[in-house]
Amino acid sequence: MIDSQAERERRLKRMQRFATGLLVAMVVLFVAASLLRPQYPALGIVEAFAEAAMIGGLADWFAVTALFRHPLGLPIPHTAIVPTRKDEIGRALARFIRDHFMTRETVERRLERVNLAGRLGHWLAREDNARLLSRDAGIALDWLMRAVDSAELRNSLKTSLREALDQVPVNLALATLVDVLVAGNHTQTLIDQLVGFGREQLERNRWHIRLRIRERSPWWLPKFVDEEIYDQLVGEFERILNEVGEDPNHPARAEFNERLRALKRSLDVDAELIRKGQRLWDELVDHPAVHRYLQDIWERVRGYLHASFTAPDSALRLGIEQELRGIGEALGRDAETGDKLNRWLREVLVYFVENYRDPLSSIVSETIEQWDASATSERIELHIGRDLQFIRVNGTIVGGLVGVAIYVAWGALSL
Repeated sequence: MIDSQAERERRLKRMQRFATGLLVAMVVLFVAASLLRPQYPALGIVEAFAEAAMIGGLADWFAVTALFRHPLGLPIPHTAIVPTRKDEIGRALARFIRDHFMTRETVERRLERVNLAGRLGHWLAREDNARLLSRDAGIALDWLMRAVDSAELRNSLKTSLREALDQVPVNLALATLVDVLVAGNHTQTLIDQLVGFGREQLERNRWHIRLRIRERSPWWLPKFVDEEIYDQLVGEFERILNEVGEDPNHPARAEFNERLRALKRSLDVDAELIRKGQRLWDELVDHPAVHRYLQDIWERVRGYLHASFTAPDSALRLGIEQELRGIGEALGRDAETGDKLNRWLREVLVYFVENYRDPLSSIVSETIEQWDASATSERIELHIGRDLQFIRVNGTIVGGLVGVAIYVAWGALSL
């Protein structure tokens, strides 16, 4: 296979020189045979061969040259066909591809002979292919993440999210939250936190409680009575908090759960409670701190994904590679899954061809129309010109043989 353009050019020029040399040789042979024929009549057959070969070679030279340029630079009509009719050729080629290749019958007939799932599975099962695909997938996903991370898109997403949250029934969301708290016994942890908070506040405000009792008691009441009231009041608070905190089965805990259940029932029927819950929800969603928190989460997630997508040894990349190889091995083992995938791929490809055959074929014509006429002619000649030179060679030889046949036949008729 010839891949080098320079090599193609060398082979084309070599074949052009050979065909031209053969034509020149026929000219020389014709001249020589014509001059020597009076002395050597037998050279008539050589003269006939050379004459017909020369005519055949010239005709085929004209035909091959006329495809790509004007012969001898003369603007002869219907020459330089490729550069002058490039666009028409492109459109005709596009129609040919559309009508003969991109048809349901052609695609289905071809796909029936191809095990797409098997080939895909075999390809994915190879470690180097899975690693290459995971790398490309990581690069593509990283590019997509960076491409869509714009201020306009973030604002659009924020607006869409806000509209979606507005459609959430807040009472149902809160009722679900209550169910989760009660069913999972998470209220016990919440009560423990509240008890701890109560103890902390009681300890911090002992002096304020003592001062408030002293300020509100009558002036004539002895001070030791104020102290007794303080001790009794604070001690009772501490006892209640200690009992609730240390006894998992304390009635206060059960009552707390019952109050939550009652709140859930009220959320279904109490319009005022529902309105309050909606206002609280709106304040939460619109609060700047919530927005900053969500932005911070996104920045952290984006940084993690970028590092994972671009690092060859990241857990995400290795996980994708392992999953790809697993899919490939599964397709090779599971014939039923392979058959289902084959049917699905065939349906997708057939649908794609049926619905996009015109745009796909137009790519051919539009691409050719954008090419420079001279460059297009040179490009086509570079690829098929060598074979066309064989036409010149064959025309020269076949023309000569036909000339010999005519010479012999004419001689036989003259006898």
